Amino acid sequence: MPTAESPVTLNGSYGEGGGALLKTALCMSALTQKPLQIHSIRGATRKPGISPEDFAVLQALGKSTNADLEEVDIGSETLTFTPKNLPRRIHFSHDIPRSGSGRSPGNTLVVAQTLAPILARTGAISTLALHGETHNNNTLTFDEFELATAPAHAAQGIGIYPSIHQAGFGFAGRGQIHIEVEPSAFEPLHWSQRGGVISAGARITACDTHSQFIADAVTASLKLLTEAGYGDQVDQIEMNGSEPGLCVTFWIKFERGYGSTSACLNRGGKPSEVVTRAWDQFTTFTQTTATVDPYLADQLLLPACLADGSTTYSTSNITRRLKTMAWVIKQFTPIAITIKGTEGTPGTITINK
Repeated sequence: MPTAESPVTLNGSYGEGGGALLKTALCMSALTQKPLQIHSIRGATRKPGISPEDFAVLQALGKSTNADLEEVDIGSETLTFTPKNLPRRIHFSHDIPRSGSGRSPGNTLVVAQTLAPILARTGAISTLALHGETHNNNTLTFDEFELATAPAHAAQGIGIYPSIHQAGFGFAGRGQIHIEVEPSAFEPLHWSQRGGVISAGARITACDTHSQFIADAVTASLKLLTEAGYGDQVDQIEMNGSEPGLCVTFWIKFERGYGSTSACLNRGGKPSEVVTRAWDQFTTFTQTTATVDPYLADQLLLPACLADGSTTYSTSNITRRLKTMAWVIKQFTPIAITIKGTEGTPGTITINK
């Protein structure tokens, strides 16, 4: 384990070898005040180097900790980050896609999710105003963040209040979100068993989409929910935005646990196909006994390591990303993180303190 003066040196292609490794390392450097040196950033991905999302996190944490940064830009494959003070509150505004060259992707919720637990430790209110994607396939959407991520963090004692001002659908979407993060005292989770269903539902978010497409998505979602015994709560939201789009989100709250899944309409696709994709992911989770979905399992990990006490929760799929994040955290602090289960199968995460 490095001393406080020596940097933690990481290979950015280790394990998942993508953005989760880099962002977790930056957060841990900020929290522990240990300098970070990382090479081969995103080395296991098709596009190595710092992404616009990574750059946004780097700028925010740099501002919060008054960090020394060697000259670095989007595409850089090495980085040295030296925080000068513990994280302090910030009021941070950033246009993620425009920080890159050309038409660059950048998910606002990934950036917000990364920063929120760190800013919650500053003892004062912080705000984030982020421009970029808000709804896209295979990544965190605003609806998932609002319906599952923020409530799950609230169970950890973290106060996060999101709002959306403009939708940004698809690759390099031009949306805008605002996040307020309150000073928080982190609490451990005891979520080994999910208990009963408290509530469940669906949300249909659309922008500049034919009314019949929206109606079809609402009808199909309602049918699936009621047939599965989850009730009839289907919310319909129409947003302003620069790109047309439609997103279907299913969510569920247990006595001890949360889950959500989203799917967005592809060009030339049908609303029924979007509903089916989101529902198939949803049932893959709900048909297990897991307390959180695989993406939420990642999001809960670092705050659980900061809580005063031991945490246990289970997930329907142990991902390489989760295992990589746990490895990174342990490079900075000798914490006991146990992931029981093999990659690609259900498992349990325990943090002992």
